[in-house]
Amino acid sequence: MEGLKEILFELLREDGVSGDEDDCCAAERLLCEYGETTRTENGSVILTMGDKTNDKHIMLDAHIDRIGLIVTYVDDRGFIKAAPCGGVDMRTLPSSAVTVLGRKKITGVVCTFPPHLIKDEGGDAVSKDKIWIDTGLPAEKVCELVELGDRIIINGKPRELLNNRIAAAALDNRAGCAALVETARLLKDKQLPCRLSIVLSSQEETGELGAKTAAFSLAPTEAVIVDVGFAKQSGVPDEMSGSFGCGGIISIAPVLSRTVTNKLIEISRNLGHKCGYEVDGDTTGTNADSIAGSRGGVPCGVLSIPERYMHTQVEVVSLDDIESTAEILSQYVSEGGAF
Repeated sequence: MEGLKEILFELLREDGVSGDEDDCCAAERLLCEYGETTRTENGSVILTMGDKTNDKHIMLDAHIDRIGLIVTYVDDRGFIKAAPCGGVDMRTLPSSAVTVLGRKKITGVVCTFPPHLIKDEGGDAVSKDKIWIDTGLPAEKVCELVELGDRIIINGKPRELLNNRIAAAALDNRAGCAALVETARLLKDKQLPCRLSIVLSSQEETGELGAKTAAFSLAPTEAVIVDVGFAKQSGVPDEMSGSFGCGGIISIAPVLSRTVTNKLIEISRNLGHKCGYEVDGDTTGTNADSIAGSRGGVPCGVLSIPERYMHTQVEVVSLDDIESTAEILSQYVSEGGAF
């Protein structure tokens, strides 16, 4: 468990806002000892394992990008205007500490107003077209260090909680990436009955581009996508959430293969995990929605890690669920998948 925590923290230390994942070097560094790694033109990292000549080709995917902001303008007083890059929870943004990823990293804060000057008592969320960053620097210095399109991360230092839980920004989906690194470790010395591609994909938060292009180029015969799902808490419906420590949340949806889904259910039960379930009436909101329609179609399943406070600076997951997810996936691959 300690080694898994170190893997997760190493992944969390890197920036990698959607469309700017090239600085996520830890992904390649962590995966390279298990096989051949490549990086795609749009920033995804792919590890190849197993029998490369085998017609059976399993793809495991977790997106490596994180939500953040993007610089759109600098005014004559040095304030930086920004827009969301991915689904930022606007309720948590005012007064947040941020890091502007310019020519050098600059600390800033998201501007807010004193409560004494706010007349609308319900107006606690900044609108998407009024995000301003204060770095304390004059305009000429900001323009020297910052360019339009530079990304901004919303700071959320990883912290250990009780019961093997971790709180941090970007656990969506560095938790999934950590699970796939651990899966590769578990499979390292096994004779795999298939070809395996582990993909840490780019740009999921802004359109799933990394998964689309990876699935097209790899042409897998089946795939399992790892993301985060809703963990149980007050106010979250039981039927769409899973408890911490359950082992993961298995999705059931029309876009997914029932054969792959049933295989995940079978393996999780055989391993003693009491996985939760999330049933969707159409798509899943994950990379499975893109991978399933690649080329002539890819049978997909989704296994999610329960997470509280999604898309905030204090996302919370359990290391136990990351470990269980890796166990289920390594068994899935060892058994040759669902077909």
